[in-house]
Amino acid sequence: MKAYDVMSVDIVVVKEDAKAIEISTRIASEGYNGMPIINETGAVIGIVTTLDILKAIKDNKDLDKLSAKDIMTRHPSTLGQDASTDEIIDIMYRKGIDMIPIVANEEDDSRLIGVVSRHDILKEKLNERFVSIGRD
Repeated sequence: MKAYDVMSVDIVVVKEDAKAIEISTRIASEGYNGMPIINETGAVIGIVTTLDILKAIKDNKDLDKLSAKDIMTRHPSTLGQDASTDEIIDIMYRKGIDMIPIVANEEDDSRLIGVVSRHDILKEKLNERFVSIGRD
């Protein structure tokens, strides 16, 4: 299985000037693992995860006064759409992360095209046991 087989393409992204409180609210209310941060060309420049937000709270930072660029993890692990799920799982396990942004071409085009979360892989793996029958 490849990244393009399991990735979510209907994703919420933000720019680096987005307010941390807005990102936090969206993550909490919609149950996201995090949100990719993109620049004006759509390239991934960071990611804000629940842990990034919790760290800011622990450090007594005011989320109303912070933006994504203040709390994001810069240069997150990204993979191209042809990455295998084994490779994705290895990176998730080794780095202790829940989600990996998938880019158009890992080497020369970092435009975001989707994300793969632990949940996406598990759901796809479990769905392999079932057969869908369509209606005509």
